[in-house]
Amino acid sequence: MTERDKRILFDFVDACSMPRCPICTLVQRAEQRTLAVYCAEGAGDQQRRADVRAARGLCATHGAQLRDAKDAMAAAVTAYDVLTNLQRDLVALRSNPRKWGRRGIARPQPCPVCVDMQRYNRAVCAGIVAWSTDRSLQQALANSHGICGPHLRTISRQAGVADEFWGAQSNAWQRLHDELGEFIRKRDDRFRHERQASEADAWKRAWHQISGDVLNDITKE
Repeated sequence: MTERDKRILFDFVDACSMPRCPICTLVQRAEQRTLAVYCAEGAGDQQRRADVRAARGLCATHGAQLRDAKDAMAAAVTAYDVLTNLQRDLVALRSNPRKWGRRGIARPQPCPVCVDMQRYNRAVCAGIVAWSTDRSLQQALANSHGICGPHLRTISRQAGVADEFWGAQSNAWQRLHDELGEFIRKRDDRFRHERQASEADAWKRAWHQISGDVLNDITKE
């Protein structure tokens, strides 16, 4: 058992305290760390810059996160690189339009942060499967809001998941299902006088569980 394996268990149990899918939480933390390191290095990572150039930038989600990081220098250097290559694409297109035809500008490489997150997502899901017999993981999952549908489908395609893991997930979703029912019941005119409790935001949490908090293509195998 490696320290990384233990880290996945500890991080997952900790993320279960958040009001959303714990795997989505871990992926989003990893995204933030990846971009924070990139900015901290002042976009000095030559390989990463080359990957971003080849991708002609970042996807909409990670591009927005880079802007939100508020590191103007890293964002400016990265944008300069990308626009340089985009300009080259445009010059090539204009200089020989017959060569390009209806194909247009060549499809770039995928967003490098998305690629990293796909790799990280697979590692986390595999780690959770490996730890699915662990009692602390099962208890944390049962007391959480549950794993979202997209990530649960990813885990379901792997062998060796403990039955107790599915039971813990079922407990989490059943609690949410009950809260949704209570939210709907109190919308009835006969019960509107009753004060709302934990079910007040159940409908929001339910959609987090149905759709997840990260892009669906991150969870593809």
